[in-house]
Amino acid sequence: MTEDGLLCLLDFGLTTTVDPQARDAMTNAIVNLLHRDFDTLIAKDAKALGFLPNDFDTTELKPLLTKVLTGGVLESSNLRLRKRKLQEISNELNEIFFRYPFQVPPFFALVTRGLGLLEGIALTGDPEFDIFRASAPYATRRAVGLLSRSSLTRRRRQTHSVADM
Repeated sequence: MTEDGLLCLLDFGLTTTVDPQARDAMTNAIVNLLHRDFDTLIAKDAKALGFLPNDFDTTELKPLLTKVLTGGVLESSNLRLRKRKLQEISNELNEIFFRYPFQVPPFFALVTRGLGLLEGIALTGDPEFDIFRASAPYATRRAVGLLSRSSLTRRRRQTHSVADM
């Protein structure tokens, strides 16, 4: 750790190159997940990221994943409750992933491992740390760079009008 509080973690086992197309696909997936657009997330983003074959019909899969993802939206700041809920979601997703032709792209596995490692370090220093809240400013800047600001505003309005129903 440096004098100004910066921490640098080098783990060359967690290095990979993510091509621009995959980065854009991840950004779209995150935006669609945050805006609860599960249809697009499942039908388009999962294919663009390489989780599902391009020719796979997601009709049967959409209601299953939508149920799991909707149940995963948890606004609680209680970390124990959130971790238990994430474990339940993980178990449900594992069952679905084994029944359908899912593949996890190698770069995605490394990204999630890296995020898990960084979150663990942050939670040691601050038990109230929320990786989603901490990453939101970067994700928003990235999404604005990829998508237009008006597109994001339109998505937010749609999300809020659906949530208000």
